Order: sequence, then C-alpha cells, then structure tokens
Amino acid sequence: MKEPGAPTSRSFFSSWAFKAPLIIVVILVLLWVISEFAIPPIASSVAKNEIKKKYPEAQDVTVSIKAFPALKIAFKKYDSLTVSVGAITLQGVKFDRIVLKSNEWPQGAFTALLGQEEIARFFSLKNSYITDPKLTLTDNGVAINGKVGIGSKLVAVSATGQLAPVGGKMIYFKPADVQVAGIVVPGQGVTLVRQVMEQNPVFMVREDLPYTITGISAKQGKLEITGLVDLEKALSITL
Repeated sequence: MKEPGAPTSRSFFSSWAFKAPLIIVVILVLLWVISEFAIPPIASSVAKNEIKKKYPEAQDVTVSIKAFPALKIAFKKYDSLTVSVGAITLQGVKFDRIVLKSNEWPQGAFTALLGQEEIARFFSLKNSYITDPKLTLTDNGVAINGKVGIGSKLVAVSATGQLAPVGGKMIYFKPADVQVAGIVVPGQGVTLVRQVMEQNPVFMVREDLPYTITGISAKQGKLEITGLVDLEKALSITL
C-alpha cells in the first residue's frame, strides 16, 4: 500500500520549484569561485598596463595582486600587492630597480637600487656639513671626500665608512677611517671631524620625495635603500 503523500513529495523534488533555486545557487557559487581566481590576475594586468603607459621607458615591469576575498581589491586592500620595476624615473630620480609592496593602498614599503649618479638627486645636500662633497660607492661601503668646517678652518677630509638612517629622513655617515689635511695637529683634527660626522646628518631625503628610510647600504657599487613609501605619490598613479 502506497504511503499517502509520497507521490506529492517525489513530484516536489523533481519539480522546477525545487530545481530552479538549486541551479541558481550552484551557478552563483561557481561564479564566485571563478571570480576569486580571475579578478586578482585581471587587476594585476590592469595595474601593469597603467604603469607601462605612464612610464614607457620602464623595464621588466611585474605586478602581482593577491586578495581573498577578491572583493577587497575594490576597496584597495590586498593580501599582497607587489610592484617591481626596473630603469624607472620617479620624481627626477632614476632607479635601477624599485620594488613596492602594500596591503592597503597607498601605504607601502619599498626596496630600491640607486646608481652613484642618482644619489645627489635622491638626497638633499643643502644642510650637509660637507662642502663640495663627493660620494663614491664601494663594494663594502662608502667613501666621502670634501671639506668640513672645524672652528674657523675649512679642512679637506677623506673618509670611508657606512651610511645609517636616522628618523626616516636623515642619513648619517659612520666613519671607519678618516684622513684630514690642512690642519696643524692631524690627530686632533681627525677627532674633531669624527665628532662632526657622528653628530650631524650628511644627507637628507629630498623634501618632495614620499620616502621614509629604514635601511641603507652599499652593495656592488649600488646603493640599496629600504623603507616606507606613499605608493600613489611615488608612482603618480591610482591603482
């Protein structure tokens, strides 16, 4: 004997009243899954094209955007955003390479390589204690030649050492070896020059640049700089 209502139950589950919402849910889930995989690469490609359009001279441009859920990208938030560009000129400074990383636009971090000829463009010398400075990058550090005021005298100084960031914008020179000419007592002059160097910044980050420095070192004839950056101001674009 058939159970009362059984045909009705079977007919409901086989009817469009049951199937249609289920199909819609399946389609929506599939679209969501596809969007999660598709949107980040599309956003990466769009950002890459924007950079190449803005800076046609740039080389080896790569952009990687990762975000889950992908909807975060619409609010300029990411699990990771990485932009790597070579031979790009930003605010008058040509970077051999600059890598920009962010989790929320426009705040980010950067790692940049500068050639020796670009150092004077990235840093300001107007408040430096060295007159007519010449900075040379070496494999292991930095050599500085110039003139330093000691009392009423301007003495020629040749020094080697390392650069160190202080307060995000100031760069100090930490001398390992100092040679001083043009003074009566060389030993005392070296001590005085060391004091001047240790107590004053030799460079400042150019005022119009959106970079804050946390690390700086000379590597194979290049200056590697790391720190924080406003990506929108650095790239002059909005991703």
